[in-house]
Amino acid sequence: MRNSQAGPIRQVAGCRRLLACSLVGALILGQAGALAQAHAPAQADAAPAPEENVKAAFIFNFAVFTEWPLASLAPGAPLTLCTYPGNSLQAALAGLNDKLVNGHPLQVRLLGATARLRACHIVVLGNGDRERWGQARKELADASILTVADETSIGDDGAVITLGVENRRIGFDVALAAARQARVVLSSKLLRLARSVQ
Repeated sequence: MRNSQAGPIRQVAGCRRLLACSLVGALILGQAGALAQAHAPAQADAAPAPEENVKAAFIFNFAVFTEWPLASLAPGAPLTLCTYPGNSLQAALAGLNDKLVNGHPLQVRLLGATARLRACHIVVLGNGDRERWGQARKELADASILTVADETSIGDDGAVITLGVENRRIGFDVALAAARQARVVLSSKLLRLARSVQ
């Protein structure tokens, strides 16, 4: 366990602000056990890399510090996080399944060929989703869905939050216009941790 946490712990050590350390550090350490206990078949073949675990922890935090309209997320209703097949974060995100997010059980789903994006509350997109993004963006235009891009070109083209690595540190950028269009409210605590807010 000590070796598997070394990468994330170094990431936490690089935090400059106490709030960032408490949010990200506690979550990463807390998720280590959850990820190890996940029953997803994909994890039986290959455990997520430390960077993937850290990114999954960030995404969990994004969910914690985001508010959806009551019309799209009723109290106690499941919070659905979706990815497409082949996403590099798929195995790490599977370890978050059934965790509680502000009273909502998190359900991690893999989108099929006939994807129902509107059934999702969070959609995580990666490098393999560039061609899908154009059509997906049209479908999500008036939907209350938090889009998280682990890929810069998608992030620059309308995603609400974009993950990135700079100087070996994982960070994220926020597009407030995209958040307003999606009618999701991001906590000021989350915005203060962003590398940039546009």
